[in-house]
Amino acid sequence: GSCDFIYYHNPVPAAGVVIYGPEGLLLVQRAHPPCVGWWCLPAGYMEWDESPEKTAVRETREETGLAVELNGLFGVYSGDDDPRVNAVLALYSARIIGGKLQASDDASDAGYFALDALPEKVAFAAHRQAIAGLKKKLAFGAFPP
Repeated sequence: GSCDFIYYHNPVPAAGVVIYGPEGLLLVQRAHPPCVGWWCLPAGYMEWDESPEKTAVRETREETGLAVELNGLFGVYSGDDDPRVNAVLALYSARIIGGKLQASDDASDAGYFALDALPEKVAFAAHRQAIAGLKKKLAFGAFPP
């Protein structure tokens, strides 16, 4: 007999960080499709054995060379404009505790941007929603947490 396997086409969990300070908002430039050359927050997909927090720390280190400490959940976002998957993105407020800013892994560049001078091309609706959320939190004095 068969085991009646049902395949659910569910969203994929992803996690990343919002690092914002006097230098600006830390963004990475995408080195691989989709949206090559576009900018986004340091983030990536969860591995099978990871918590969202571990994913956020690992992806930040892989993409930026920076070691970070998470300061709590920034927000959870979802966008349907990634052709690969429908991701649910958990973003954490983070601060840098070590390392040296050096784009690598999936990122071709990394840098800080003033919120009124962001790159023209920011990839993914979830990332754009989060940046809009950061602007709102700053306006209300609710960031950092």
